[in-house]
Amino acid sequence: MVNTAHSTVVTAQARRSDRRDYRVLLWLAVTCFFFVSVVTRALPRGLRPFSRADGVHESCLEEARRMANAVIPYAFEW
Repeated sequence: MVNTAHSTVVTAQARRSDRRDYRVLLWLAVTCFFFVSVVTRALPRGLRPFSRADGVHESCLEEARRMANAVIPYAFEW
C-alpha cells in the first residue's frame, strides 16, 4: 500500500510555504515600488515609468500594489 497521508501532509506544507513566500515577496515588492512611485511623482505624468496608460489617477500605494502584483507571479512560474 502507498502511504498517501504522508504525501498529502508534505503537499499541504509545501503550499503553505509557497503562500508565505509569496506574501513576503509581495510585501517587499510593494515596499520597493512604493518608494519608486513616490520618487517618480516629481516627473511629468508622461515620463513616469509605471503610470497607467488610461490616465486614471492612482495613489502611490495603489500604483505600488498594481506593479507588485504584475511582477511577483513570474517568480513562481518554474
